[in-house]
Amino acid sequence: MAGHREREETTLPGAVTALLGADIIEHTGAGACRVVSGGGLVAKVGPSDIVAREASVLATPLPVSVPLLVDAGPGWLVMTAEDDDESPWEEPDLHAALSDLAGLHDAFHSFTLEDGDAFLRQPFSPEGVEVLLAPIRRVSFPLPDALADLLDDPTPIVAAADAEPVTVLHGDPWPANILRPAPGRRVWVDWELASLGPAAADVASWLGQTPWHTGMPADGHLEAYLAARSLPVDRPGFDRALDAAMVLWFLAYDVPRLAAGQGPGPVVPAPAMMLPLVAAERLAAQLR
Repeated sequence: MAGHREREETTLPGAVTALLGADIIEHTGAGACRVVSGGGLVAKVGPSDIVAREASVLATPLPVSVPLLVDAGPGWLVMTAEDDDESPWEEPDLHAALSDLAGLHDAFHSFTLEDGDAFLRQPFSPEGVEVLLAPIRRVSFPLPDALADLLDDPTPIVAAADAEPVTVLHGDPWPANILRPAPGRRVWVDWELASLGPAAADVASWLGQTPWHTGMPADGHLEAYLAARSLPVDRPGFDRALDAAMVLWFLAYDVPRLAAGQGPGPVVPAPAMMLPLVAAERLAAQLR
């Protein structure tokens, strides 16, 4: 999900260069942090809150594989490097990753900040929604009425999410954030957006991004995810939260990019808006 804070070029702390050694390689990506590697290690350097969030997640026992946290300090962390075979994703691989995601959500079902991690985001709280929607409210972009109404008043988004159990979210789950160093092994990376919220929020992110990464439709992925859940899922409530997340992610992350790239005159990218528009209309229908 391309919604990370804009990356700033930062000087590498001495502790990072000492761990990585002399041959440091610079990497590019969409996150908020500068990423470098060397000596079999990877370092992230960036905003203290984001780095602390990822370091906290990596230090927490999880039901999915993640890099090993080697060391961390203010605004930086160092973790083990993981290979990726970079082979095309096949449907069984995608379903296995969805099973990982289901396991994460089951493990932290009804988790709260009081249970542990004050660094996690809360994007579906009233305050969190306002922070996410602030950028698009500052620009002029033509939206269908149902989406424009939710941008003006996101209360239905908050209500639909709040009705579902809270869990720990990866925050940006899609194949680009899963390394495959060996057949059957998956390592989940890029926890910069780790959050507390409804499990459906991660599923919405997966469904919205995976087809663009793999070139394959995400047909059947929702059913595969739900089948992998070990805890009962209230399907109507989950579906409402899925609609809410689909709309929020679209307004917060996709519309600003569309607005930045549009030329003179009104531009309404109908195919890109179709799924979130349907979700917005379903949310609105529940209020009538």
